[in-house]
Amino acid sequence: MDLGFLGRAEKRFASRDTAQPDFGMLLVALRAQASASPAVQALVQWKMRRPFAHPLAEILLCGPSWRQAVAVQGGCFSPLCARHVN
Repeated sequence: MDLGFLGRAEKRFASRDTAQPDFGMLLVALRAQASASPAVQALVQWKMRRPFAHPLAEILLCGPSWRQAVAVQGGCFSPLCARHVN
């Protein structure tokens, strides 16, 4: 495999300074992205004591919380399987 492109890239960008990461902004962005995930939303709903009767029934009946039910199921029809896979 020809890795010559790495040498060319090194020569091309050698005169540039590297940007220092702003870890505060990185953490804020990661937390914002994580809070929007379906898994976190399902957890919030569960903590508010408003869980669905059964996530699989919510999915099959296209209930109003089907997206959160999908997150709870973990991508499997069997909750036991979902716990082992995830």
